[in-house]
Amino acid sequence: MLDIHNLQKKFGKRQALKDVSFSLAAGEIYGLLGPNGAGKTTTLKILAGLLAADGGRITIAGKPYHREQHELKKLIAYVPDQPFLYYKLSGEEHLNFYQDLYKIPYANRKEKSDFFFKYFEFEEYRTELVENYSAGTRQKLLIAQALAVEPKLLLLDEPLVSIDPLVGKKFKLYLKEVAAKGTAVLFATHILTLAQEICRRIGIIVDGRIIAQGGLEELMSLAGQDSLEEFYFQTVLRYEKPAEA
Repeated sequence: MLDIHNLQKKFGKRQALKDVSFSLAAGEIYGLLGPNGAGKTTTLKILAGLLAADGGRITIAGKPYHREQHELKKLIAYVPDQPFLYYKLSGEEHLNFYQDLYKIPYANRKEKSDFFFKYFEFEEYRTELVENYSAGTRQKLLIAQALAVEPKLLLLDEPLVSIDPLVGKKFKLYLKEVAAKGTAVLFATHILTLAQEICRRIGIIVDGRIIAQGGLEELMSLAGQDSLEEFYFQTVLRYEKPAEA
């Protein structure tokens, strides 16, 4: 579904992405892990079409991809780490507006809206203006609208920020169902226990490079670790440790 080779991005003199390469199959949940500033959000923004890459190659559904290819962008939904919402719309209007962008047929919109407002437990805010939402409720709306368009590639950047544990658990269960139906999910997070719980494969990005990736159990076994947390710390510290003179 997704193949990235040697992705690069520079901001001024800073090389944010130096060599990011990985692939993601349909129905797979891939965890992108790394410290702050490693390049996770930049990678997702390039895939979402918000930034242009400076180098490398991206293929989606077997076709070369760049930010101007609107037909391929219809296959993608994105939950950013810093939400952008139209505060003068109600939650229901926002959900409808987002589905308009993807040309989702009206026939089943009400059923979808009913489900997501109830499932993520913010039904009482359905007709409330988004400006009056708490941070957690805004995040629920972002998640709901991304799932409502049934993307083939779902990009998640710290999606459970501000979400209460009960709704977080329901989201994880639903995400597994979505993947089981064939959606590829790229999940960027700092929460290592969350990644270990739901991701089939992981990639660790440090300083704009993927320094380790593969099947979760395989990587931990090779490193002699029984938790993703220990494997992550071992891998990142080894990469960042200065070479001995």
